[in-house]
Amino acid sequence: MNPTLEQFLKDVASHELTVNLDQGVFRDITIANPNTMEMHYNITTRPGYLMITGDMGDFIFQRTSDMFGFFRPQSGHYINPGYWGEKVEAGVISEFDIDTANSSLQGWLTDFLADLDLSDPEDRQKSKQALEAVTDFISGTQGSSEFEFWNEINSWDADEAGGLDLTDFFEASTTKSTFHYIWCCYAIVHAIKLYDEYKAQEQKG
Repeated sequence: MNPTLEQFLKDVASHELTVNLDQGVFRDITIANPNTMEMHYNITTRPGYLMITGDMGDFIFQRTSDMFGFFRPQSGHYINPGYWGEKVEAGVISEFDIDTANSSLQGWLTDFLADLDLSDPEDRQKSKQALEAVTDFISGTQGSSEFEFWNEINSWDADEAGGLDLTDFFEASTTKSTFHYIWCCYAIVHAIKLYDEYKAQEQKG
């Protein structure tokens, strides 16, 4: 299960900001608990890039000249993992998830059943076969690895499943964001929030 905002804020409740470099869009900051290095992280920016490194993973993002502007939310700790993931140059942002994969299979079943005429005896039989095939598949793949799941998909017999064809199932969603990626998304936004507060205090002088 991915971290919630509440969990993240609890993880960093005692963390403090240290500004190591602050020259325009060239920045290097550290967010850490002064008493321990647990869950510490460092963010470095240069034109077009933001790098986050530390206990919870390493990621490189590429997009705009000022990456703080790219990640800075309008309010709160809003994150956009899907869109931000498109800007990742390095770092593992997703992993195979059996629940997501089986949920997608259920979606294919729903679409298949929607095209049947259940007033027709032949279509009713197809519906029964497809439902039984998907139910048995999901029951048999709980806890399966990615390799095991795809091995079962590749062994799928559409004729025995009432005509439900999974030839194009490779297009379906079978992954979810990694725990560390979501944590780091929150971490970036949190760091920018601390940095903005630091800059506001600096200007007050």
